Amino acid sequence: MTETWAAVLLALASALSQALGTVMRHRTMDRAGGRLEGRFGVLASRYWWSGMLISLAGFAFQGLALAFGSLILVQTISVTSLIFALPLGAWMNHRQVSKTELFWGHVLTACVMVLVIFGRPTGGEAHPTFWEWVLACVGGLVVVGILLRFARRRHSNGGRAVLFGVAGGAAFAYVALFTKGVTQRWHEGGAWEVATTGEVYALGVAAVAALTLQQMSFEAGAVHQAVPASTVTTPVISLVLGVLVLGERFQVDGAHLVLLAATLAVMTVATVALARKEVGPGPPGAGHVAVAGGQRGADVGGDGAVGGDGPAAGGDLHDHDDDNAATA
Repeated sequence: MTETWAAVLLALASALSQALGTVMRHRTMDRAGGRLEGRFGVLASRYWWSGMLISLAGFAFQGLALAFGSLILVQTISVTSLIFALPLGAWMNHRQVSKTELFWGHVLTACVMVLVIFGRPTGGEAHPTFWEWVLACVGGLVVVGILLRFARRRHSNGGRAVLFGVAGGAAFAYVALFTKGVTQRWHEGGAWEVATTGEVYALGVAAVAALTLQQMSFEAGAVHQAVPASTVTTPVISLVLGVLVLGERFQVDGAHLVLLAATLAVMTVATVALARKEVGPGPPGAGHVAVAGGQRGADVGGDGAVGGDGPAAGGDLHDHDDDNAATA
């Protein structure tokens, strides 16, 4: 029980760090005012690097959480980063959290509590066989490769943002899977055990791929397009990997599984609803922004969408007016 609570608290710390780091990286282009050009222009921003370092701290907390808890447990709690992102994004953008956002935040919190307390996810095998690792990695590479191929063929920024976001979310699920293996190796044999096994090297590759794909999704479209795809995909793929690769399970059966399935469905809806909210919209009335990758002068709608895929300017204002903007 003590280890479970340690995993829960560390996973919450990871979610908070990831929320702050993500919000800061989203806001980099708006703060730059069009001064950052080229695909790697963000690397010149201290603000972006600050967000990246905070996100890396979140990865460290995640690794510690996985040392104490199962992959399913930690990754289920990770979606609470959206709940943390609401007040952080509102604070950085000088706005209030709406009643709609508060409602979906409460729904998401309730779903996470049901899955963690009622489902009681249990650990499995931290070190699958070599061929199980190979099959899992090949499957992940095939899925990401297909997503990237489709993304390259899409003409709309929104479509590319969604596909890059899904690919990045899948990569982050593998980051968590390999992190679980590395933490167990460290616990069993220290640095030498870690250095002489493959999980740590696979983790490095997966982490670079995940961060690159996430940044590509940020550049391709607006926040409300990039974030939902990644945020929903990561826990879903993590659950699949936890069950199929590590043999983890929820400690329920029969009719209780139906309740958990319904809870997962509601959690997905709440996650999408929250992730679509404006974590980092541009300043009110802004007509154009420059985005990484050399796309200059892209039209920006009222919801912060880049490239004309979102609604027209002011199209999302009725949501905020109807909600009457409750305080966080």
